[in-house]
Amino acid sequence: MKKETQLKTKRLLLVPMTRQELEQTIAREENPDLKQAYGEMLAGVDADPGNALWNTPWAMRLKKEGTCIGDLGFKGAPKKGTVELGYGVLKEYEGRGYTTEAVGAMIDWAFSQDGVYAIEAEAGNAASAHILEKRGFQKDGDGEEGPRYRREKPKSAWMTVYMCLGLSIGMSLGSISDNMTIGMCIGMCVGMSIGMLLDDQEKKRRAKVTGETEEKA
Repeated sequence: MKKETQLKTKRLLLVPMTRQELEQTIAREENPDLKQAYGEMLAGVDADPGNALWNTPWAMRLKKEGTCIGDLGFKGAPKKGTVELGYGVLKEYEGRGYTTEAVGAMIDWAFSQDGVYAIEAEAGNAASAHILEKRGFQKDGDGEEGPRYRREKPKSAWMTVYMCLGLSIGMSLGSISDNMTIGMCIGMCVGMSIGMLLDDQEKKRRAKVTGETEEKA
């Protein structure tokens, strides 16, 4: 695990715990349920070192003070394109938006990783449900501790991007050749073709990982 890995938000630093830090956390934890949960995370780190970032907790630290106010993380590496997120903050720091801030950063990080197309989470109380809903999660059944939520990664939109890029290039070429209309048409058509190809490739990758049909993906 790379110690230098960290995420920054407006007020927080999210830093994955090393194995030693996770062991120390287990040793000082008095809550038996949390102690067991951290123990399962450590077992995941040891069983799959290459995916330690998906198993270890990420400490939530205040940027200015460096104080650890809680942690969050994923319950294992992606399975069929899906990961599950868990989080917790110390009681004295509840209600200040820290968890919402941290969850947003973890969502962005997860969706930037190859092969991740959905994030699930379980809300144990109304406050947790509010955080998930605020971050774009939708209810998706019930779990052991409460309602389950799910957020899908947005579909790629390369066609729009490349169409606009092609249109801009076409306008430039048109101004040089004194035929703006032809230049714009050529640029837009080329851009659309490239964008459609990239979107189709991404759709196939998504379907292969998740097991969905390409139409649904």
